[in-house]
Amino acid sequence: AYARGFLRMCRQNIVGAQGVQLQATPRGRDGAIDRPAADAIEAAWREWSRPANCDITGRQSLREITAQAVTSAARDGEAFLLVVEGRDAGPWGVALQLIDPQRCPVDFDEDLAGGAFIRHGVEFNKYGRPVAYHFTTTRAEDEAYRVGGRTFERVPASRVFHLFRADMVGQKRG
Repeated sequence: AYARGFLRMCRQNIVGAQGVQLQATPRGRDGAIDRPAADAIEAAWREWSRPANCDITGRQSLREITAQAVTSAARDGEAFLLVVEGRDAGPWGVALQLIDPQRCPVDFDEDLAGGAFIRHGVEFNKYGRPVAYHFTTTRAEDEAYRVGGRTFERVPASRVFHLFRADMVGQKRG
């Protein structure tokens, strides 16, 4: 009960009832805020934030997605959001997909050529910058590869928001 209460307080106090709001401040050539442009940008943000537009499954609003991400980060130590672009992403051409942190296996470690490496399912360049994430998948039709009897999909880091707070230098996962 205490843990559930803590997670509820995280959702309420971090995400809130309204979720992430956008306050656009585009400026005209005179330096003043262009109110019609700001209103149009904010209206488009509200429309994209609806379930049919921002969630790849079409079921959750942006507020619900961020609430789940906060819950995952508080419960699991991290959250993964995948940015999906193109026709599959719905009418706006871009949508979000929450990924269960367990799909990025903490026991997947490899040393790669040129000093690159994979630690805990995350691929890094030789300097420690994330390059890609390796998520397990069970769908045979996915573009995937197999390691140790598991099927993985390699997703470029540019498409992944990996949310966690590092507690020490060099920490790779939450």
